[in-house]
Amino acid sequence: MNRRESGHFGQWLGYSQNTDTNSSKRNTHMSRGEVRGINTSTCQQLANIIGGMVVTAAPVCVVQRLRNIDATILGLKTQSPLALPFALSFENNGLNLGESVVLQKEINPFLTELRKRGLIVTAVHNHWLFDKPRLMYMHWENAEDNSFDFATKSFEAAKAAGLFKK
Repeated sequence: MNRRESGHFGQWLGYSQNTDTNSSKRNTHMSRGEVRGINTSTCQQLANIIGGMVVTAAPVCVVQRLRNIDATILGLKTQSPLALPFALSFENNGLNLGESVVLQKEINPFLTELRKRGLIVTAVHNHWLFDKPRLMYMHWENAEDNSFDFATKSFEAAKAAGLFKK
């Protein structure tokens, strides 16, 4: 049993009991822990899946699309990518990470949709004080899917939960 799957906590989070670290689903032929940037063309294709843009392609591909939420922080309107992100990162070692701003009423539906797709929700928390509406942030991860599957599952979950129009 590896570190990710240890004990009942790992089972509760939905980790598989598959200990095959050479899974054919990985998007790399490199040794675990080694990271090189995904090429710019591939990173752009991943951004296209979510209808977003490439933030950076090296050393890690990060793509982002802003949520359309009429929000204020400290009474001032914000359109900051720090406040309104739907962002995904992809590393050549197979690690895929996601973060999105969510409204309180979206938390349970989005969490449910991510888990239905086998993605692991790791955190729900706030970032800002004095924000309206209350902005919360959800993080999720996966190390089993290739980058394209992770992007597709993440965006499908977001659409199914109503974060974006279908």
